Amino acid sequence: MKKLILGLFILFGAQVFAQGRMSEEALKKMQEEEIAALALNEEQIPAYKEINKDFTEGLQALRNSNEDRSKRFEQMRKLSEKRDEDLKELLTEDQFKKYTKMKEERREQMRGRMRDRRQN
Repeated sequence: MKKLILGLFILFGAQVFAQGRMSEEALKKMQEEEIAALALNEEQIPAYKEINKDFTEGLQALRNSNEDRSKRFEQMRKLSEKRDEDLKELLTEDQFKKYTKMKEERREQMRGRMRDRRQN
């Protein structure tokens, strides 16, 4: 069970689960920081925002669904894979590498937070 929960956090990173806990303003700030870090051009920004919007709306719908955990987990994994595929098409190779690195860093931060919570 702990592995399943950890897997969810690791797969989707801090941003995904923060959706329900952060203000709209904080989410926009985080997205703007990502846009700047990835150095998106003016043509990429609207598409990037739309991909993230679709992803977070899909996650919110899953959070509110009554399906069992394993089905929700599988659907969340598919949403994450779709987001990555869409971003791979949108971003340049260097931008996608940077996105992948940022995603891994968020996973590591989440792992640290989870370890801290278990110890406390």
